[in-house]
Amino acid sequence: MIEVPQRQSNKLSRRHILIRGVACAAGAAAVLGPVTRARAAKMPPTSPAVAYQDTPKGAQQCSNCLLFQAPSSCQIVDGTISASGWCKLWAKK
Repeated sequence: MIEVPQRQSNKLSRRHILIRGVACAAGAAAVLGPVTRARAAKMPPTSPAVAYQDTPKGAQQCSNCLLFQAPSSCQIVDGTISASGWCKLWAKK
C-alpha cells in the first residue's frame, strides 16, 4: 500500500487559539492602558460639559449624586465641590 502524505490541517488547535488570545489581550492592554489613565484626569468645573454651580438644581445636588465623594470632591470634576452644588454630570445615587 502506498502512503499518501497528509496535508497539515487548517483547523486551529487549542494551543494556537490560546496563544493568539493571550497575544490579543496583551495588545489590547497596551493600547487601552493609556486611554484608561487619560480618562482618569478630572474635568474643570468651568467646562461647558460640566457647568458646575454652587447651588442645587431642584432636588438634584452633589450630596445625592453617585459621583460625589464626601466631604467636598467628585470622581469626575476637579477642585473643591460643594455638597449643595450641581453640574450637568449629576447622576442619582
